[in-house]
Amino acid sequence: MQQASVRMISWPVAALTTVGVLLLALSSKVAVIVVGCCALAALIGPSYALQALMITTLITYANPAIVKPDAAVSALARLVLVVAVVRVLPMVRGADLRRIWPIWLLGAVCAFTSFMKSPALEISLMKVITFTLAASAVLIAFGRVPPQRLPRLQTWFLTVALTVTALSAVTLLKGSVGIGGDGGLQGLLDQPQALGIFIAPFAAWSVAGVLLMRRQAGRLEVWVALGCIVLIFLTRARTAAFAMTFAVALVMLTRLLARRRAQQAPLGRSLAVAASAAAILLVIAATTGQLGRAISHFAYKDAEQAQKGLGAAFYESRGGGVLAEWHNFLDSPWLGNGFGVYPDGKFPSGVVVFAGIPISAPIEKGFLPTAILEETGLLGTSALVLLILKLARAAWRTPDLRWRAMFIACLGVNIGECVFLSPGGIGLLQWLLMGAAVTAYRASRYVPRAVRALPQELPAARLRMPDGGVLSGSPF
Repeated sequence: MQQASVRMISWPVAALTTVGVLLLALSSKVAVIVVGCCALAALIGPSYALQALMITTLITYANPAIVKPDAAVSALARLVLVVAVVRVLPMVRGADLRRIWPIWLLGAVCAFTSFMKSPALEISLMKVITFTLAASAVLIAFGRVPPQRLPRLQTWFLTVALTVTALSAVTLLKGSVGIGGDGGLQGLLDQPQALGIFIAPFAAWSVAGVLLMRRQAGRLEVWVALGCIVLIFLTRARTAAFAMTFAVALVMLTRLLARRRAQQAPLGRSLAVAASAAAILLVIAATTGQLGRAISHFAYKDAEQAQKGLGAAFYESRGGGVLAEWHNFLDSPWLGNGFGVYPDGKFPSGVVVFAGIPISAPIEKGFLPTAILEETGLLGTSALVLLILKLARAAWRTPDLRWRAMFIACLGVNIGECVFLSPGGIGLLQWLLMGAAVTAYRASRYVPRAVRALPQELPAARLRMPDGGVLSGSPF
C-alpha cells in the first residue's frame, strides 16, 4: 500500500522564512503587520490557523535584540489565538470529540478545584478557559486537515523550526545578540531555555530518524541531528537535553515490545550507531581532556554551582520550587490551591488586564508533576494522567517512530519547564508539535485515490486445453 511521506525540509519555505526573519529585524512595525496578517490567515482554514499560531508565537517570544518588541504585537497575538479558536471549534466532528474529551474533563476538574480553593479565582478561570479552548483548537485543526495534505503541513512545521534553529546558530557570530544572560545560546528566541525546549522535539525527531528508522538516513538528516545536539549543548538547557535523550531512549525501548516493525531499523544497527557515537566521545575525552570539563560546565552552568555539588545545583535551579510545591500539595491534597496561580494569590510578574478582564498573569513552575499536584490536587492530577495517556495512545498509532519521539520530547521538557498547561503562551509551540504527532497516523494510513481505484485482484487467466478443458489461474 502506498503511503504519504513527509519531507524533512522544503527549501522554498526555508528561504521564505529566512527572508521573513530579516524583514522582522528591520522594524518592529513589520512584526505588527505579520501578526495582523496571521489573524486574517487564521480565518481561512485549519491549516492556515495552525501556521498562523506557530508564526505568531515565535514572533511573540523572539529575541528583543533582533525583533524589537511592540505592545501591539502582544495584543494581536491574543487576537490570533481567539480567531483560530472561533474558526476551528465549529468544525468539530465525532472523531475530534473522541480526541478532545479528556481536555474538557481536565478543564472541568480544574475549574471546580479552582472555584473551591483558588485565591485568585478570575485568573484561574481565565487560564482554565484558555487551556481548554487552545488545546482543543489545535487538535481539532489537525484533525480537520485532509490526510493527503498532512505531509505538506508537517514538512512546513519541520522546515520553519529547522530554519529558526539554523539562524539561531548564525547569531553566535555576534555574541551580544545570540548569547543570553546565563551564557547560553538564545538565538532567535528571548532566552536560552526557550530555545533549548524549542529545539528538543526536533532533535528527538531527527535523532530517532537516524537511529531507529529502517530506511537509510540521508546526509542532511544526519547533519541536522548532530547540529541539533550541538545547539542544545550550547543553549546549556539541561531540560532540553533530558527531553531529547529520554524521548529517543523510550521509543527505542518500546520498539522491543512492538509486534509490527515495518518502518523500524534492526536493533543491531541502532545499537551500533549509538556505540560508535559513544566511542568517538570517549576518544575525544581521552585525547583532549576537554569533554569532561565541557560536560561539567553544562551540568552546573557555572563554577559556583560546581563547587556546591550536584544536589545544591539542583535545589537552586528546580529543587527548591519542587519542594515548595510538594508542601503546598500536602496542605490541600485533594483540591490543590488553584489552577495557574501561586497559593498566596500573588503574581510577581504582574497581571495584564484588558477591559477589566485579566488576560495574562505569568507564573514560573518548572516540574509538571508537582505543579499540577499543587494547583489541582489528586483530582486534577488524575485527569491530567488520563489526558496524557490518551494522547500517547494516539501518537503510538503511527508506525513512524520519529513522531513518537517528538511527542515524548514535548512531554519531557515539562520536567524543567511546565509548559503543558500553558498553550496560551510559549507552551503553544509544544501543543502544535504534539498535535502534529498525535495525528501523524492519519497521513501514514492515507491511500491515494488512484491506488484505491485499482482492482484488489487481477482476473485469473483462462487457457483452453487441446482436449477442450479450461485451465484457470493467475497470469503470474
